[in-house]
Amino acid sequence: MKKILLYGHGGAYNHGAEAILRTSLPIFREINVPILLSTHFPEQDREFGLDKLVDRLIPADLSLVPEEKSAGSFEGRECAAAKIYRDALAEIDSETICIGVGGDNYCYPNWHRQSVFHRIAKERGGQSILWGCSIQPEMIDERMADILRGHDHIFARESLTANTLLERGISRVTLLPDPAFLLPVEPVELPKGFQGRTAAVNLSPLMLRQSEQLLKHFVETARFLLTKVDTLLLLPHVTMPVDNDQEALDKMVEYLSPSEQARICRVSHELNAGQRKYLISHCELLVCCRTHASIAGYSTGVPTIVVGYSVKSQGIGVDIGMDHWVLPISDSSRLMPLTAALWEERNAVRTALQRRNAMPAPKFQAKFF
Repeated sequence: MKKILLYGHGGAYNHGAEAILRTSLPIFREINVPILLSTHFPEQDREFGLDKLVDRLIPADLSLVPEEKSAGSFEGRECAAAKIYRDALAEIDSETICIGVGGDNYCYPNWHRQSVFHRIAKERGGQSILWGCSIQPEMIDERMADILRGHDHIFARESLTANTLLERGISRVTLLPDPAFLLPVEPVELPKGFQGRTAAVNLSPLMLRQSEQLLKHFVETARFLLTKVDTLLLLPHVTMPVDNDQEALDKMVEYLSPSEQARICRVSHELNAGQRKYLISHCELLVCCRTHASIAGYSTGVPTIVVGYSVKSQGIGVDIGMDHWVLPISDSSRLMPLTAALWEERNAVRTALQRRNAMPAPKFQAKFF
């Protein structure tokens, strides 16, 4: 029986991954076949209701990660990954459509976790598709290019990735925006202290590990924003135990004065991606690191600055005319002055984003099925 196996999903505490699934699953459901989801943390997916949107969750065996890390070759790491995902991989047959929904998983050194699904799908006669992806150009060596070329189709979410793939002779490529642009806002009670003019800040520990100066520049920016708004909303978008935005935001707050800290409001952990998007939509301005926080801002007309480190933030910014407001992490000393400039231009930027969002959404068509 034909079925869809989704892979590359780490868990719903990454609310960007949650947003991708919430907006993609209605599209995949159009063909009326069972949908299985390979996941690292099924308990997170149950907490946020993703288990009700698929037919079955298939947990990965993360106890085998040390074996994967100790492998001395790509082939060894891929073999270890096959053990980690053995239960999901066992579902693949000639009737299976394997869809990688991990967004930027080919931007990181552990991309062998994705390639093992592709290899087994093709070995067993199934289909292999990448959905809503970004791929770091300098990561594409001959090994990766050969694997990407073997996919039945790749849906790139921004033009820098799409153009890079085409230049490498990978031709089965369609450019479609990240499906999370279509995520509906879900109204929720505004958090305590959310009042008057509010700006939102998102900060990633992943980014802090890459730059010793980034925290200082976010503190400067937070202080500037508090001279312009009544309240500063701390907006974590990934709350994984080893990669928790809330911890990074708490570090930033430590450097603020008591009077500044009194004007901070926080987001409940229980809020899902659509509810977090609702809070962002009520903000005057957003400064963020996480790609899907920025997408929530862009798609609700909120003037947004992104501190980025990869092709995904750059490419999405270019495609929607916001590239001037995407700041490379290496240039984070410009964050506060760029935020000040966006504050002055926020009404024009908001109007431009609203005009763009009023245009008909691109039609997602599951022709590859």
